Amino acid sequence: MALAAASLFGVWWDPAQPARAVAITYTLSVVYLGYALALLAIAYVRPPGETTAIVTHVGDIAFVSVLQYLTLGPSSPFFLYFIFSLFVATLRWDWTGTLVTAAVVLATYVLMTVSITRSLRPSEFEGYRFVIRCMYLVVVAGILVYLSRHHARLRTEIARLARWPQPTAVDIREAISQLLEHAAHIVNVGCVVAVWEVAEEPNTFVACWPDPGRRLTTYPPGTLEPPVSGDLDRATFVAVGPVGSTTTLLVSNDRGSVVPTEGRLRAELVELLAGDGLASAPFHTERVSGRIFFTSFTAPAVELVPLTEVVSREIGASLDRLFLAEQLKAVAALQERIRVARDLHDGVLQSLTGIRLEIGAVASSVAQIPSSRDRLVAVERALALEQRELRLFIEGLGPAAVSRRDRESLAGRLDDLRERIALEWKMPVTIRCTADELPDRVENDVLSMVHEAVVNALKHGHPSRVAVTLERHAEELRIVVADDGRGFPFRGHYDHRTLAAGVGPKSLLDRVSALGGVVSIESSDAGSRVEMVVDLSAGIRA
Repeated sequence: MALAAASLFGVWWDPAQPARAVAITYTLSVVYLGYALALLAIAYVRPPGETTAIVTHVGDIAFVSVLQYLTLGPSSPFFLYFIFSLFVATLRWDWTGTLVTAAVVLATYVLMTVSITRSLRPSEFEGYRFVIRCMYLVVVAGILVYLSRHHARLRTEIARLARWPQPTAVDIREAISQLLEHAAHIVNVGCVVAVWEVAEEPNTFVACWPDPGRRLTTYPPGTLEPPVSGDLDRATFVAVGPVGSTTTLLVSNDRGSVVPTEGRLRAELVELLAGDGLASAPFHTERVSGRIFFTSFTAPAVELVPLTEVVSREIGASLDRLFLAEQLKAVAALQERIRVARDLHDGVLQSLTGIRLEIGAVASSVAQIPSSRDRLVAVERALALEQRELRLFIEGLGPAAVSRRDRESLAGRLDDLRERIALEWKMPVTIRCTADELPDRVENDVLSMVHEAVVNALKHGHPSRVAVTLERHAEELRIVVADDGRGFPFRGHYDHRTLAAGVGPKSLLDRVSALGGVVSIESSDAGSRVEMVVDLSAGIRA
């Protein structure tokens, strides 16, 4: 409407300017102004649909083409309408509409110029203006396409931020991996590294994507803390080129630009970063504080610094929620353990005590039969050992668990386990342990895993001997239970994935999987071999 009104005013002000067909030009300008006012009224009542937009767009280009043809074509003062049509196409159909409109307008302008120059005198044709206007169309179309693509990418990034995942995976490592993968797609990078600490936790946690071997790793205090020099603690920074300990970092300032800094990355951290380019921002929440690193850029965004800050804050908030959920689960588990401990103490433990007393009385009454008396004494001894182990288990379930100094070593507890099994099953069992002390919960689970694996072998394989080996290499614990019995119902080697499909012992698989470990079984007519491998550095333990 504004362009139509300005055109009509110009024709009225200087009617001699469109030297040809002044009356027709004046009439067309009046008609176009009325047409624009009608469209304004229609749009005010009801927004136009897609069909209306296409029809009006084609009508605009056709009207401008006729108007320019009547006013000296390549030198027409109404050329601005063509530029206007490009902006309209961009607003309506993004960059695809701009390209199509630019091609149609440029072809129309060139054909119109070729047609009209045949009827013009040489002095009337302004070749330089024709060339400049063609370039106007090309340059304006290129800029609008770029801005449209840029706008579309911003909309995509905002949509991805709005769809920030709420991890539902049971395994916290898998949940963190999902978060980092989503962040990588937003920032458009090939590698993400997160380093953080949790309140009241001494260790430093590191998660890398897409490296499956480093989805979540625990480092001792001081190993990676702080990840950057002190002057960069709360700063957002970027870098170009390959990442190294001597890489020049550019820090974002208050004016929105980046300037060089003397800050440096920790050498141990550089080993985790791969690829060209770097962007990093800190995050701080009530329970979690750390820093996110993006590397290996495929196409760095213009808004890289603010985008990195926003994504970093989202990651921090998500980690905070994950660790809060872990703490709530730990509290719920503690309450359940207290309830189970109370029930065991008041029920099973008291029943075992009564059974022991009854067996002792029977053993005294059959003193004249040595074999029967010895058998009963052995059963009473086995019950005493089970009671002792059950008491330790109950104490471990309570809120004030027995400290490591006040209990036996792992080797001693394994020897007690071997003695109990030998008394109960009248079967020789050898246990060789070269592992040093383990985390409390891992140690309790290991005892349960060994006990279950040995009892499974005795119950189903009917072997003449069972051998158990525990070895620790760095952060890997390997447990092997071998026997010379009849083996499992299946034959051959089965890995963890195959066993989890329902082939192997489910309870044992669940125990090992809960520790983030794997189980493999070798079964034959000559016996079986159960191997359990646990990564002691994986996962987060309450």
